[in-house]
Amino acid sequence: MVKLLRKDDWLRAARLALLQSGASEVRVERLAQDLRVTKGSFYWHFKDRKELLELLLREWEEEFPQIISQAKGRRRREAMQSLLRYVVEQVPLGEKGMLPSDAAIFTWASVSPAVARRVNRAEEKRLKLLKQIVGDSDLAEILYLVWLGFVARGKRVPGSRKRFPQIARTMLKLVAPEKTRARVRAVRKI
Repeated sequence: MVKLLRKDDWLRAARLALLQSGASEVRVERLAQDLRVTKGSFYWHFKDRKELLELLLREWEEEFPQIISQAKGRRRREAMQSLLRYVVEQVPLGEKGMLPSDAAIFTWASVSPAVARRVNRAEEKRLKLLKQIVGDSDLAEILYLVWLGFVARGKRVPGSRKRFPQIARTMLKLVAPEKTRARVRAVRKI
């Protein structure tokens, strides 16, 4: 029986190879081996390896509008809650190859100047959004650096990824502490 693969099957295999082994291992032969099929199906969906790599990078770049939609038109705390909830939900999907993974893309950018330029542009947009949400450039950068640290550590210590929901709650407290603001208002009234 011939196994019929969809384009998404190849993309998932490519995302996993990128995450686990880097861009150099996103090769048609390896993906076919991982999927237990011949290479022919690949060429039905993609012109070549270069097209696949471009698609992997583009889908990561295009993830940003989804991120923005989580925060649009909301107050600071609500925007951060939505944004962090979105990230908490997306991280496991990236680790399973269902979505692009920041860890995979950042690792790729560290060895490819062309990819690094595109990642840098995308990060500028992310930082701009964070600044709009939190209202402070330095705090936005700190939050983003926390995310980058989480991504880097999660690659080395996979078990640490389980703590991200708690880390996200702590980030939210830093950005929009509910009780602290109430206490400050009470002290100002004295």
